[in-house]
Amino acid sequence: MDGTMRLVATAANSRMVDVYVKYIGTLVGRDKACRLGQYFARLLAYVIGRRMARTGKTLYLSDWLVTLTKVQQTLGTARKVMRAGKFVGFWQLAVRTLMGTGDEVERSLSAVHKLGMCVFMAADTWGLLGALSLVRLRDATRVARVGQRGWMWALIAQLVLALYGLRTVALRSADLHRVRVHVEKASDVVGGRECAVEEEAIRVQRAALARQLAASALDLCIPVKGLGIVPLNEGLVAAAGTITSLMGVQDVLAKS
Repeated sequence: MDGTMRLVATAANSRMVDVYVKYIGTLVGRDKACRLGQYFARLLAYVIGRRMARTGKTLYLSDWLVTLTKVQQTLGTARKVMRAGKFVGFWQLAVRTLMGTGDEVERSLSAVHKLGMCVFMAADTWGLLGALSLVRLRDATRVARVGQRGWMWALIAQLVLALYGLRTVALRSADLHRVRVHVEKASDVVGGRECAVEEEAIRVQRAALARQLAASALDLCIPVKGLGIVPLNEGLVAAAGTITSLMGVQDVLAKS
């Protein structure tokens, strides 16, 4: 009995359980987990649909397709509930960004991103209220498309902001290279250490911007497909959503 209790106590105090509790205790963590399940179910549904198209419909595959469709719908609704009212926060951030100081281009692009997310979240919340019959929607599809457009412009702004950030980092790197040349000629040990610290900071910032650029480009496939702007393959869109969801989960875990 004592051995069992020690085993249970060890498991309860393990690093893995601590990370899980911290992760699942955050709204962002739960949303990212649901998003991963939603898009992975969409990807599996696409794969099963392709297999059914090649081999013919079977009861087993049809049941799986129905189950995965329900998983997508349920997780999608759960995410809407968790995000309800969040548009107010994005609106507040957009106003504060516009009223702030710093690089004008960065502030403008960041404000556009937040305003786009505000529109997306507002449409999401309005659609949820309609689904719950708390408000009457004349055209729920139109509300959803308005939200998709807001998300699309938010992602475009975020993508351009990442490109602008990479350009800024490249200019900093070029300036640092010129400084390092002078430092090495002068055999300045302290200056060399400062250059090394700055190089590491640039490397970290460049990696973060490249990651953001990739995530924005992949996520952009989803509203572009949903709005019918580009007839992308359903499997490609589902895979893109799954990849960015995994990236989001990793980001939250890194902070846990």
